[in-house]
Amino acid sequence: MQGISLLRRRAGGRIQALLLFILPCLLAGCGADDGNAQIGAQRWGNLDVAVEVRPSPPRAGHNEVVVIVSGEHHRPIYDALVYLRAQPDLPWVQAIEDGHVGVYRRAVLFADGGAAALQVRLQRGSEESVLIFPLSLRAAR
Repeated sequence: MQGISLLRRRAGGRIQALLLFILPCLLAGCGADDGNAQIGAQRWGNLDVAVEVRPSPPRAGHNEVVVIVSGEHHRPIYDALVYLRAQPDLPWVQAIEDGHVGVYRRAVLFADGGAAALQVRLQRGSEESVLIFPLSLRAAR
C-alpha cells in the first residue's frame, strides 16, 4: 500500500513540474503582435487624453478605439462626451463610456492606406475641442 502511495506522489510531482514548465510557454504564446497600442496622449486643458487602438497597428475596416480621459492626480473623467472618426468625410461616432472609470470605447472605420489620423472630439460642459492622433495602418495581406 505504501508503494502505491509513493508512486502517486511521484507522479503528482512530475505532473506539477510539467505544468510549471508548460504554463509560462503557453502564456508567452499569447503575446502576439495584435495587442493594444497607445497611439498617443495629449493634454486638453487640465485633462490628459490617451488613445489606444486594437489591434495594433489598425487594419482597414473596423478597429476598436479606447480613449482614456483623466484629470488631476489621474482621477477618471466620466462626464465627458467623446466622438471619434478616422476620416474627415465620415460622420462622428460617439464612444461608449465604460463605467465611471474615464474609459470610452468604440469601433471606428479605418480606410485603406498607409497613414491616417484619428480625430477625437471631446465635450465637457461648455468646453469642446478636437484632438488629432496620427497613426499608420497595417498593410493589407
